[in-house]
Amino acid sequence: MTIRSSAVRSGAGLLLLCTVATGCATTAPARKPPPGEVAVPAIGAEARGLVLPFDAYELSDRDIHTIESAEDLLLRRCMRDRGMGWKLLPRAVGKDLAPPNRTRYGPVEAEVARRFGYHVPPALPTAARREAAGTSRDAGLTSRQRRAAYGRDGTGGCWKAAHARLLRGAPTSDHSLFNRLVTRDFERSRRDAAVRRGVRAWSACLRAEGFRHADPLSVADKPVWARSSRPSPEEIRTAVADVRCKGRTGLVEIWRTAEARLQTETIRAHARSFRALKAAKQHWLRAAERVLARRGADGRGSGL
Repeated sequence: MTIRSSAVRSGAGLLLLCTVATGCATTAPARKPPPGEVAVPAIGAEARGLVLPFDAYELSDRDIHTIESAEDLLLRRCMRDRGMGWKLLPRAVGKDLAPPNRTRYGPVEAEVARRFGYHVPPALPTAARREAAGTSRDAGLTSRQRRAAYGRDGTGGCWKAAHARLLRGAPTSDHSLFNRLVTRDFERSRRDAAVRRGVRAWSACLRAEGFRHADPLSVADKPVWARSSRPSPEEIRTAVADVRCKGRTGLVEIWRTAEARLQTETIRAHARSFRALKAAKQHWLRAAERVLARRGADGRGSGL
């Protein structure tokens, strides 16, 4: 199944998937807010409302979490068969998992912009606890346990066996084609006449706010923002104006509409490939859900 070729195991031994042009960002390390720092805001409705046709064919953060959790259970059984323990990671709740297109067109959440500028906000509570637990678990493994869990190259051992079990019998699909089409249609959407007009209107709005930027993606990726672990006052002011101008001009919905149209056309043009992608995704998720259901049925998770 081609979907495996786009997957890499994270440092915590978990699966992370991300398409090329979806604006995926690595989650900031979990940390306690310093004295006086505000808590991380919940993910806004603006970000959750950014839905595109291709979303139905790719694994969301919620889907990946389901698969990772099932792999974790299978990994524990494998480790126990080898005479070693394995601590399961805590589950994250859905509201703490990022929607797929949260930063596709740059920041869209006013409160996130006000607190973090263009920096990635820290993970929300249950996602942060899971991430921290995974890091702690891996850091505490002995060399013998690490080899048993992940093999000598970090992608083998019990993790590989668990991963393969969930993919057993999955239909073949061309995930590399999907990634190419995601990138192509995203770039085509940038050249759409309505999007270009929207970007010009956004730029004019930003100029009226005292900032000169021609494109919302280039300002979000401005190298100077990455030079500090914390957003500067200038970054915060720019990001707040950026989001405000997106709202005033309707740029995000204009852009989403244009890209959705292109993606719909692509799905029709590659109907067989997209049917295979959906079937592979559904197979993987059903396999993971069966593992999780059996854990819930026996109340222990050890009889998988």
